[in-house]
Amino acid sequence: MLVVSQSFRCFDEVARRGSIRKAAESLHLTAAAVHQQVLNLEAQVGTPLFDRLPRGMQLTTAGEIMLAAIRRGQRDIDHAVTQVEDLRALRRGHINLAVSQSSAEQLVPDAIRAVMARHPGVTYTVRTGSGERILGWVANGEADIGYCLRRKPPPGVEEVRAFAQQLGVVAPPGHPLAAPARARRLRDCLDAPLILMTTDTELRAMVEQIGQREHRPSRPLIETSSVAMARRLVAEGLGVSFLIPENVAQDVAAGRLAWNALADEGARSHSCLYQRTGQATAAAMGMFLQYFEAELSAISEQFGPPKRRVRAR
Repeated sequence: MLVVSQSFRCFDEVARRGSIRKAAESLHLTAAAVHQQVLNLEAQVGTPLFDRLPRGMQLTTAGEIMLAAIRRGQRDIDHAVTQVEDLRALRRGHINLAVSQSSAEQLVPDAIRAVMARHPGVTYTVRTGSGERILGWVANGEADIGYCLRRKPPPGVEEVRAFAQQLGVVAPPGHPLAAPARARRLRDCLDAPLILMTTDTELRAMVEQIGQREHRPSRPLIETSSVAMARRLVAEGLGVSFLIPENVAQDVAAGRLAWNALADEGARSHSCLYQRTGQATAAAMGMFLQYFEAELSAISEQFGPPKRRVRAR
């Protein structure tokens, strides 16, 4: 037990025992030392805390008020110490994330599952939205960490880690674009029916930038802001799409989809972790991010040689 002060400890023990001598024996102190601590506390309060009676020490009304306050304070400190110990042992803690909808479908649940196997007492809040909303939540404190494709952060938010992401064409198994190719380019895919993300997304911006250099604008059959919808439509043979590995890892592993990297300049980007500028990473969050990075590394290995992680300067 972490004690607020020696004066409080002596005062509490005298109140329990009704005797300075008995309190001193319990505390392994001299009676004079205990008496002096009580006198010091009474001097600070400005009024007697005990009536000195022949039968022993009896609390005054002021003493009863002080004793109740000291014991409340001690309980609060004990509770805080327990919370700190739980956090240090990672028995408890809270993870507050903001991610894209596609990351919340596969990547984040996989990381949470891995953490829960070892630290079942940790709790989570996961918000989903666009990159702009994610960084807004980080900026106003509604999320401790944001994860999205790289974009310029608002004031008060900084990029703390970055992970290479490769844009690739997604096709159903058996489709000509599903066959492995050493140098698949966007222009090789534009004659197929296109299922593209909407123009307000970073994935669509990457496709458009490549198309401008190729002087081949993309003409989508279907536009959607839902990665899950794009995956399903591709799997059903309605067209092809352009996504990053973490969007399709489970479907590729299950044989429902095929993915081939685009070799075009501009087909490589980064997904980044953001937090408020100068914010220290809590123990529980630091632990979660280790598992989160492990999931990203596993996806990178699934789709080719591991990519070297880039750290923000």
